[in-house]
Amino acid sequence: MELRAKFAAGAAALAAVFSTGCGGDPAATGRVSFQVFGDAEELRIYRNLVTAYEKTTGGSVSLVETPDRKGHLARLATGFAAGRPPDVFLINQRNVGGFVARGGVDPVAARLAASDVIDQDDLYPVALDAFRDGAGVVQCVPQNVSSLVVYYNADAFGRAGLAKPAPNWNYDDLLRTARALTRDDDGDGTPEQFGIATEPSTIRAAPFVWAAGGELVDDARAPTRTTLDTPAARSGLQRLVALRAEGLAPDAKAVAARAVDERFLDGSVAMLLGSRREVPTLRTIKDFAWDVAPLPALGPRGDRASVLHADGFCLARGGQADAAWRFAEFAAGPQGQRILALGGRTVPSLRSVARSRAFLNPGAAPRSSRVFLDQTGRLGTMPNSKRWTDTEDKIDLAIEQAYYGRIDVAEAARRIARETQDGL
Repeated sequence: MELRAKFAAGAAALAAVFSTGCGGDPAATGRVSFQVFGDAEELRIYRNLVTAYEKTTGGSVSLVETPDRKGHLARLATGFAAGRPPDVFLINQRNVGGFVARGGVDPVAARLAASDVIDQDDLYPVALDAFRDGAGVVQCVPQNVSSLVVYYNADAFGRAGLAKPAPNWNYDDLLRTARALTRDDDGDGTPEQFGIATEPSTIRAAPFVWAAGGELVDDARAPTRTTLDTPAARSGLQRLVALRAEGLAPDAKAVAARAVDERFLDGSVAMLLGSRREVPTLRTIKDFAWDVAPLPALGPRGDRASVLHADGFCLARGGQADAAWRFAEFAAGPQGQRILALGGRTVPSLRSVARSRAFLNPGAAPRSSRVFLDQTGRLGTMPNSKRWTDTEDKIDLAIEQAYYGRIDVAEAARRIARETQDGL
């Protein structure tokens, strides 16, 4: 893949760059560069954040925008290899390990502990811990503490005579609901409305695996091998695959024609598994009412699990550390958190903001935002080891092939074990 090629090509250069210093040019204007990725609605929110920072502090920030995660990671790798990374970059906890291992991240631990803006005790521990390295040092300050949830078309539920999902619903309820919502009105074998959809990926599969009693790896903190070839893990993967295999979700051809999130937007998918980052775009919906429900109990014994979606503001080592921290501190502090929460993009990592009207505002969709807070106590965390980004790409491919029926779950598990055996 392009990302892996770029990362590999820059690996040798990274070590030299990190040993001599990198980042923005502090001798010029002191302008801080900040790199993010997102769709149009997400990027608009980050522009608002930058504007607020500049007006409030008089500081100057250059926003570097990328449209998607893979492009963002590739640009970061290229920037580090060239000795010109952004001073601050936002990155998911499961993708930060490679940059930390290569010495590219200036740990925020000491600055965070001394901060008068961010109360470290106010941060959700699960989000903060996700950005600790193997020695327990906090590398980046968390922006959000999202989870995997079910977005649902409330109007479609009403037409089908269905009540909204109950807080204690389970996998069987999910299947029954998806069946009731799947409609092939003209009888041509292709539903005009699918009951459910999801992206077939490691982070989507993780709660299914955990709820079934399985694990992704042998040790989430210091993984040495994947463990998706166990009976419990395969059972969890099978439950995910069943959603598509039964015809309740779009197949590969349908998704190639129109992505699952776009299908939820146009009403041709009634339920969508996703994280909080879906909200800014979903708020553009005008044709139907929608809301959010907790992920059901996915395990055979009613076991519940969800997965942490946390991004963090990271400082590039050797850059404009003081100026970079001032921006990161503002962005992750109460004022920045309120801006991001009002835009819908995040579940604030500061508990005080998460429990405030800025996030829970019942006048803005989704009305049931408290669902995200209710799930913080059962969030599993993805690994953030040196090679996890590359490992996850390999797992994603096998899960995708199983989900779309190209191989069975047992073969997918064997492939994952074989293709990741050289270490994580």
